[in-house]
This record gives sequence, C-alpha cells and structure tokens, in this order.
Amino acid sequence: MRTLFCCGAAALLLLSLPAMAQDKAPNKAQDKTQDPNALTVQAKRPPLQLSDQQRSDIQAALATENTQQKTPPNFQPKAGDKIPLTMTVDVMPPKAVAKDPSLQPYGYAKLAKDLLVIDPMDKSIVAVIPRQEPTTGKAETPTDWAKTKGRELTGQQPEPASSSTPGQEPAGDSGDKANGNEQKTKSQ
Repeated sequence: MRTLFCCGAAALLLLSLPAMAQDKAPNKAQDKTQDPNALTVQAKRPPLQLSDQQRSDIQAALATENTQQKTPPNFQPKAGDKIPLTMTVDVMPPKAVAKDPSLQPYGYAKLAKDLLVIDPMDKSIVAVIPRQEPTTGKAETPTDWAKTKGRELTGQQPEPASSSTPGQEPAGDSGDKANGNEQKTKSQ
C-alpha cells in the first residue's frame, strides 16, 4: 500500500513540474500572440478605385434607399477624411454588392448632394460620388416619398402635384380656426 501511495505522489509531482516551470519562466508564447481586435483594426484594404461603371451602379443601387441623412454644418466631404461623429454608416445594399462583390466590406452615407463610400473600420471616406438627383437638402417626408419614389418603385405613375388640395394646417393655437365655440370657452 505504501508503494502505491509513493508512486501516486511521484506521478503527481512529475505532472505538476511543467506547470510550475511555466509559472516561473517568462511566457514566450504570450509574446508571440496578438490581439485579434488589434489585427482587425490594423488590417488594411487595398485602396478602392471606382470606375465610372461602379459609380453608376452605386448610384442606381442607392437611389431607392430611403436612408438620407442631414449634412452636418460646415462639412465638406473629401476622400480620405473621417466622417463626423453625428453621421451614421449604413451597410452597402445587396444590389450594389451583387453587381460588384468588392464593395461588400464598405458602407455608405447618403447626403443631400453626395453619396459617400465609407470604410466602416476607421470611418474614413473612400469615395465621394455626386448624386444624380440631388435633393434640396430638406428631409423628405414619408408621404412625399411614397407619392413619388414609392409609386415609381411599384410601377405606378407618381401622383401629380395638385394645387387644389389644401396644405396641412399647423397644430396648436396659432393654426386654430374659429368654429363658433370660442364664446362658450371664454365665458366659462
């Protein structure tokens, strides 16, 4: 029994020696490993050189995307610059990626006058593409979009702009119209 006990203790001692040696010696394996997040951030893509065909494909794919955002004040987009923190980066639409798979890792931002192709890793502008149909810069309401672009997408003619329909009345006291009940409320 004593022999069995001694053999078991010796086996445990032999198994624990490499672990103890590893704790005392500097770990060279840790020096060689790299942080995967740092590698991802440091990864550099080849510069994106857009041809005229690629630019028109991007314009066509983004024409139907209702993701336009307001251009920040005093912002002049230039390739290589970073976008302001107030802007959001959207994923490149599947239509654009289907035509050109090299666009898959990039995002975009749709502004009133420009389409920005953006590297989402460092939020830098890769390309600035002028919009085919630049807007006035005002946010288009969903109703207006549905009357024009929404109807075009479904194969219908856009609704004609009619001046006979009254405009929306502003909400609140400034837009109230007299309805005959004013005397009752003032006297009560």
